[in-house]
Amino acid sequence: MKPLRILQVQTYLRSERINPRAGGKSRIALMLTKYLLEAGHEIALYSWPERIWGKAAAFAVSPTVSAMVFPTLALPDLRRLPGDVARWLTAKPSGATPDVLFQNICFIQGLRLAVERFRPDLLHCHQTDSDIPILLPRAAKHLPAILTHHSGRSSRRLAGYDRILFLSRSMQEEVCARSGYPAGRSRVLYSPISDPFLSGSVTPARDRTGVVSVGNLKDAKGIDLLLTCYRRSAALRKHPLHLCGRGPDEQKYKTFAAEHDLPVVFHGRLSVPEIKEQLLRARLLVNPSRMEGFSIALCEALACGTPVVGWAAQVEELETLWNRPVGFPFDARKQTAEELEAMVLQALASPLTEDSSRTQLSRLARESFSMERYGGDMIGHYAELLGVG
Repeated sequence: MKPLRILQVQTYLRSERINPRAGGKSRIALMLTKYLLEAGHEIALYSWPERIWGKAAAFAVSPTVSAMVFPTLALPDLRRLPGDVARWLTAKPSGATPDVLFQNICFIQGLRLAVERFRPDLLHCHQTDSDIPILLPRAAKHLPAILTHHSGRSSRRLAGYDRILFLSRSMQEEVCARSGYPAGRSRVLYSPISDPFLSGSVTPARDRTGVVSVGNLKDAKGIDLLLTCYRRSAALRKHPLHLCGRGPDEQKYKTFAAEHDLPVVFHGRLSVPEIKEQLLRARLLVNPSRMEGFSIALCEALACGTPVVGWAAQVEELETLWNRPVGFPFDARKQTAEELEAMVLQALASPLTEDSSRTQLSRLARESFSMERYGGDMIGHYAELLGVG
């Protein structure tokens, strides 16, 4: 297959450059950009919704490969202005302020110029709920568009994409049923994990201690339920809890832990190597989220040989995929802190914590979630969408 020209849409590019700890879709998008560039494809970035004026600039994705970053905003083309305004007014809710309307017209022109100058074969958006489906028809007619649906919630404008890649089969089924997007035009592609998780030895059970949770510190991630479990259970308090991350409810959790003298360590936001170290030390990962897409932290834990208590749909899907248990499925939307407490204690005493099981979990996760596998499959999806070999 000849090299492709791909226009990637991803946010917070400049923040990502100076913050290697950033995770989620931003890190995955940059990992993919690096892989595609090293595979010989041409990549340009349109980092909506960052407000960037000026000229295109080179972005060093790694010491050896660079991508061109196009400004997201440009002054309107007067000849196209009436059509651009009409497009926005009919697509957006009424009552938009004039300054926001002007900004959005500038976004249309910015994307138009990026397309005209780069001449991509396709556009790949990494923003689940974005204005790209509004911008693209005015900026570039008939440019194939693909969306990686990173979120557990569905976008308002999925119909604007020719292909949607979901992070899990459960997400695909739920979002397609809820939104009406044709399931036949969607595919499933499991996200990769960072390279440090794909190598190294698995810490034996005798050298592990405690429970770890990785992610934003907020009730949406179920941390309130986990702390309630520790307050209720003397047996659980024998296993120190390590919380890795920051978030809006962090101070509330610190106050609660102090009031009840709980064995909780707040590590703050950690780098990838630091997260790996915590996962290798822990007996168990517990991420009792109320909503997830496909948790990267859960996949990283499995690659470290650490069984999980977490997002039920993901745990069950992986068990079906690998034909073996990987942990305990928990759905905080329907289950209680009491049920979580019993589940964590059961997990800590289960055969999953034995060395042979940890080794098998690590091997399966490293094979399934490598960047090599993800990038190769992504190129296959591009080729399928474009009808090329």
